[in-house]
Amino acid sequence: YQDFASGYFSFYISGPWNIGEFSRRLPAAMQDKWATAPLPGPDAERPGVSIAGGASLALFRYSAHKAAAWIEYLSEPAQQIEFYRLTGDLPARQAAWADRALAENRHARAFWRQLQHVRSTPKIPEWERVASKIAQYVEAAIREDMTADQALTALDKEVDAVLEKRRWMLRRAQHAQDREEAERVRR
Repeated sequence: YQDFASGYFSFYISGPWNIGEFSRRLPAAMQDKWATAPLPGPDAERPGVSIAGGASLALFRYSAHKAAAWIEYLSEPAQQIEFYRLTGDLPARQAAWADRALAENRHARAFWRQLQHVRSTPKIPEWERVASKIAQYVEAAIREDMTADQALTALDKEVDAVLEKRRWMLRRAQHAQDREEAERVRR
């Protein structure tokens, strides 16, 4: 935050949690000098795609205490707005974004726009390792320790190695399924 305030960084790609952090950490003289924006996209009308992130509320399917869980209650737009007022976390429910507190927040508007252009991360157990490798090689390219092509080549090789066990397991499961099917046909 200090480097951003001093001009060392001219932009910072982050998430909505930093609205509160920038408000708290930047000097008073900087408060009207920063803004948020969606990721650059293919043209001025459409932002680029971002990942759908955030925190989740979950209830185990077989919980003995479902009645005590407040997930339904907490996911109501009114509660999401109250949660936003208390924590600064942006609501997951689109209906909550109509609330004046969000509609008039100039920093939150960019995140609303970006939310219309998000995709989920891959639903694989290895995703956190892959994301860590992406961050590692992005930083290497930014710091010019590697060229972009070198970083992408190294990233591809490491992600391929991370996913090799998954591919092996899928092949093994497919072979077992094929053997079972062949056995059924033979009977």
